[in-house]
Amino acid sequence: MARQLDLPPMSTVEDLCATVADRAGRPVRLVPRRMRVGEPSGFVERRADTDVIYFEQETSSLHQAHIICHELAHLLCGHLAEAPAPDEGTTPAELPTIDADMIRLILGRSHYDDAAEEEAEILGAELTRTLVLAPGAGTTSQLAPALEHRKGQHV
Repeated sequence: MARQLDLPPMSTVEDLCATVADRAGRPVRLVPRRMRVGEPSGFVERRADTDVIYFEQETSSLHQAHIICHELAHLLCGHLAEAPAPDEGTTPAELPTIDADMIRLILGRSHYDDAAEEEAEILGAELTRTLVLAPGAGTTSQLAPALEHRKGQHV
């Protein structure tokens, strides 16, 4: 499926997000955060005017890129419903005893079945592979030393 998207090689996950945002006609914002016990390592929230991808900040750059690509795959596969527009004249409910981040997590993410998760995981892995693994090229540059021979040649 990633080949059907005809994405150019990317140097960073941020470049990939910008390309997906351009194609979708809506911005994609990346928000690192420390996930709580029991939360997924990443999730996407579809807002009326933008898509927000939250990802674990306490992990490696490569893992963060994979999490983001997985969430981009949910967007590309259409797994999220459009956020409803607020009704005219309504006031948002104030729920001071419930954490706003938890409300967003629950309401912002649809329940995905196993097929949707599998589809997102496969496409997410393909998207991760579109990133150029070159020294000094942003998010994935930290992986380059692991792919270097002792003589300084890349594999």
